[in-house]
Amino acid sequence: MRDGNLAQIEPPKESNLPRLVRGFFFAFEKVSTMLRLVIAALAFGIAQASAETVINFDDGSTYTLKEGQEIFISTSNSALFKRQIMRNKDTFFRVQKPWAKRDYVPQPTDGLQPGSHEWCATFVPWSEGMTFNQQTWDRHCDTNNDGVYDENDDRWDG
Repeated sequence: MRDGNLAQIEPPKESNLPRLVRGFFFAFEKVSTMLRLVIAALAFGIAQASAETVINFDDGSTYTLKEGQEIFISTSNSALFKRQIMRNKDTFFRVQKPWAKRDYVPQPTDGLQPGSHEWCATFVPWSEGMTFNQQTWDRHCDTNNDGVYDENDDRWDG
């Protein structure tokens, strides 16, 4: 509208469309965030439910506890007792023997030092998959990254 020489500009009428669009993306963002949290909680819960308790012994052997199995720890100079109640209500305490069962007992090694020339020459790359031995071979033996340990590598002594 015009009043004399001054032009008056009316503000445009607001449409509900931008609010709807903003509301849709806001709601989508909230749902997306909630969905991520639910998936993370489920993944964490499943990981916790499938966790195993593994005991590592000084000699390198291990034992994995079964479902519902408990452990009791004592020192070498103190005995652990097991309680036995008889039918006539007599109670006996018997010394518990140390647990001898193991899942894994380390095998004797070939005596080669990982990373030495002899070890690098006898190691077969990727024969065990991606293990610490493979990483050691990659780092110390195959220094030129060609997948072969030969005279072109820095540590070659042959």
